[in-house]
Amino acid sequence: METIKIVLELSTQLQLQVFQLDAKSAFLNGELQEEVYVQQPLGYELKGQEDKVYRLYKTLYGLKQAPKAWNHKINLYFHQNGFGRSQSEPSLYVKKKREDFLMVCLYVDDLIYAGTSKDMVADFKDTMMREFEMTNLGLMRFLLGI
Repeated sequence: METIKIVLELSTQLQLQVFQLDAKSAFLNGELQEEVYVQQPLGYELKGQEDKVYRLYKTLYGLKQAPKAWNHKINLYFHQNGFGRSQSEPSLYVKKKREDFLMVCLYVDDLIYAGTSKDMVADFKDTMMREFEMTNLGLMRFLLGI
């Protein structure tokens, strides 16, 4: 929550517009780092092999590893695409390009972002929507009761 306040306060001071994205299936995007097995779902059992289990390679909703796997995947993506992660606020990412910058705040599956360059902002939105299947919520109007 502190990171959101920082982004909003800085955006206000610099008179930047704040935009919002929502990951449609965030917890289905993560790859598992460890072996996880599940029972065959009811109605989808293999005849004669009902006692067998499935090994998961990607996360599912409700899996306790899902939030960590999603965070790992998006953190890796940000690092590979030139973003630095704040040491004191781990959900805050900043990308610099000459005198311009773009800041992104990640809160579970919601992202708010603002930047000094309209091109950086537009490129970020387009790339994130392609890479992670996000919903563009446009200008931020409401987030977590704020």
